[in-house]
Amino acid sequence: MPVFPSIEWFDTVRTAANETPEFRALGSNETNFGVKVGDQIIRLDFYAFECVSVAEIDEDGLLDVDFYLEMEPERWQSFIQHIQSNGVADAQHTFNTLDLNEPGGILRSHDPYRQNNFFRYHLTIQKFFDSAAAVETTY
Repeated sequence: MPVFPSIEWFDTVRTAANETPEFRALGSNETNFGVKVGDQIIRLDFYAFECVSVAEIDEDGLLDVDFYLEMEPERWQSFIQHIQSNGVADAQHTFNTLDLNEPGGILRSHDPYRQNNFFRYHLTIQKFFDSAAAVETTY
């Protein structure tokens, strides 16, 4: 059973998402972004109709991504557990809502132009994380 956050966990979710017709039906995308969970940072690369790679990066690696999503480990765990309990994130637990409701937001970027890729592809990114509903997880 993969541990969140780990490369194994994100790679398992990547496989689940790529095999989900609803994920692919959202259309082509081209973005790379970071997921910052405490001190751990994971980079995800999306191209065409799938997530093509998952890699661990350091703080400097965040300079190369379009944007990153940052929450404390407890907040990420609550987010993932909600998805696993409900099958998908409801309207109060989407990245868009979390960004709006969290003081200072959860969306970060070193380049405002590239940050727009979040808004362009947020449904695909959300569907990717919704695929975690099918992944048994330990924390």
